[in-house]
Amino acid sequence: MPESTYLCTETGRHFDTEAAARASEARFREIQAECGAGKIPELRKGDVIYTETSLYVSHGLDDFHGGLAEVLDFELQTSAGKSRPCVKTVQESDTWWNWEFLAPQQTKLRQEFGKEWAHPIPDDRPEFNRWD
Repeated sequence: MPESTYLCTETGRHFDTEAAARASEARFREIQAECGAGKIPELRKGDVIYTETSLYVSHGLDDFHGGLAEVLDFELQTSAGKSRPCVKTVQESDTWWNWEFLAPQQTKLRQEFGKEWAHPIPDDRPEFNRWD
């Protein structure tokens, strides 16, 4: 008999229990509401947020399409002598995002990406991979 899975209606993720799926929905809505109210909520591993698209002229292999992304790590990092919250996601695990910059954009990014998940879109053409 196949295992049942329960869908988080906000992110499209599947969970083993209905309680876990509903908790995922509630946590996603909580983060989005706080961001929409101008707050910068603390994130936990497993939370889901939106990231931006990143396109590079000289290293297209690193091009990345934004969308929903699962939090892998969240920590304070020093930038310009100030401690800032930064987030790393499963979908782009080699990049730290400045959460102070990304949090206020969550509403706009949600409108842009909806339930689409972030993913790499490497451009391997030589003219877009010259590290100048």
